[in-house]
Amino acid sequence: MNDLDRLRVEHEARQRAGAPHRATPYSEVVNRYLNAFSYVDPYVPAPTPPPDPAAKPPPAGRVIVGADELPTAHLAVDLAAIEAGLRGTPLRIVHAGSSPRTRPALDRLAERVRRFAPEVAVSTRVTAGMGPAEMLLAEATADDLIVVGHRHGAARGSLRRSVADQVAARHTGPVLVVRAPGWPTGPESPARPLVVGVNGTAAATRAAEFAVEEARVRGCDVVLLHAVGEPSEVPDWTDRRGGVSVRNHTVIGDPVTELVAASEHAAAIVVGRDAGRQRLGSVNRAVLHRAHCPIFLVG
Repeated sequence: MNDLDRLRVEHEARQRAGAPHRATPYSEVVNRYLNAFSYVDPYVPAPTPPPDPAAKPPPAGRVIVGADELPTAHLAVDLAAIEAGLRGTPLRIVHAGSSPRTRPALDRLAERVRRFAPEVAVSTRVTAGMGPAEMLLAEATADDLIVVGHRHGAARGSLRRSVADQVAARHTGPVLVVRAPGWPTGPESPARPLVVGVNGTAAATRAAEFAVEEARVRGCDVVLLHAVGEPSEVPDWTDRRGGVSVRNHTVIGDPVTELVAASEHAAAIVVGRDAGRQRLGSVNRAVLHRAHCPIFLVG
């Protein structure tokens, strides 16, 4: 038994016995590797699983993530790898540019995924001659999830929209914008709900349907958040859809303010966007720039 196995056994024994223990930064990192990332001991050869004759073919869609040489790219790639693992789809890490540092940086990110999520098929691609947003949009199809990082303090002017703004507005499939300055938030993070902004539109309905499917593979709940300007007689309700607990919650307030507040305790915010538009609506754009968690934008 190696040290990591011994730590796992001791951790499980404490949980069964109900023994109190004090969480430390080191223990959180160890637990994250043991429990969240399917850590593989590099000194033990990995067993070859037998073929499964009943295995279903992988879905057509992929996860496409934009990355660069900056440390912030690690977070976007980590969350993209987690999404690919949940969906059972390949992951493609892409970069627009021709810097000599690009290829080694992408190779390191791909190796990071192979170490922490060995079940994910990962590849890389470097494309020169186009900007990051154009490269991501050209690489992805409507079935693909695009994951893009969001730098805090990015320009908001109409002439300098961020890559996240451009991709979220123009991709015909789902987009995950990574805003998670405190991620990972701790052991309670996986249990947090997906919060959907609803307002009775077709776009909001599509967002709610996407959130239910995402919550099903995550194993979390969904909260439908409806912000109204005056008191409403519609009562809150809870239902189950596809095995997922869905709760409707109506609040009095501004949609942006309420969604940003809810983002402090959400696994992700999910909002719908109107198809055919080249720019995000004011609510979606404000949430994208102010939320405290990742944001799914669903077309």
